Amino acid sequence: MKRLYGIIGFPVAHSLSPVFQQTAFDLSGLDAAYVPFAIPPESLQEGLKALDLLGVSGFNVTLPHKEAVFSWVNDLDPIARKVGSVNTVVRRTEGWFGANTDVPGFCSALKCFLERSVGSEIKYPLVLGAGGSARSVVTGLCEMGFSSFTIVNRSRGRAESLVECFRRNGMIHAVEVLDFEEFSRWDPNGIDLVINTLSRDAFRERFSLLDRTDLVGVKGFYDLSYELDGSLTPFLKKGEKDGIPVEDGIGMLLEQGALSFEWWTGLQAPRREMADSLYRRTVKKVTPLQ
Repeated sequence: MKRLYGIIGFPVAHSLSPVFQQTAFDLSGLDAAYVPFAIPPESLQEGLKALDLLGVSGFNVTLPHKEAVFSWVNDLDPIARKVGSVNTVVRRTEGWFGANTDVPGFCSALKCFLERSVGSEIKYPLVLGAGGSARSVVTGLCEMGFSSFTIVNRSRGRAESLVECFRRNGMIHAVEVLDFEEFSRWDPNGIDLVINTLSRDAFRERFSLLDRTDLVGVKGFYDLSYELDGSLTPFLKKGEKDGIPVEDGIGMLLEQGALSFEWWTGLQAPRREMADSLYRRTVKKVTPLQ
């Protein structure tokens, strides 16, 4: 009997996960289908019940449901507990199990970028944004040994709430918080890596944030977003213009998806073939991280 997997979000039609996840299932000889489920926030509980009734074996979670699903599952992996959100859900005999593969996916992708393109030690990252993706990034940076960095967000209050949550857990120490207006007047002395968790649209109208900031000393621009046609995001175009190495989030997308596949099946994900399927869809060469 064919097993059913998928991804929930709203919107979700643009997701590339079905492209490479179906490739993984097919190459592994598994009789399974991976499909997108568009579930608006106000219908999430009904949507989750429907997935249960359909007999779905597992699913990915994307915006805006990661934090809500965290509270819905029966059990969690340690990383999901730290972050407060899940992006991978597995059906088990004892109930639904939630995991977070965004964090290890981010860590693997960032390490690869730093080793391949930056080639020198990074000491003081700057994180743009304070939403769910930023939580995964901050967790990942802590896992990688960073204890000092700056978080910039439109709302200072949300950024401070994020920092306080991690400070209570003893994960971070010297963290500076700025809102957009403060950032435009700020001297980023010592910043050597800029990580963007904001949407692509944020920099189409907020280029002044970086145009008015001295980026001397910055060794890399890393963006969790990506463009489907393989071009640079608006954020990364700024880094390239200044001669700074840049990297988008397509590698992280692939790695977190491969880890999700491994949670569901217990099999090694065929990363190279998954990467090839992404390349055929995005016209962007993706190098597997493992």
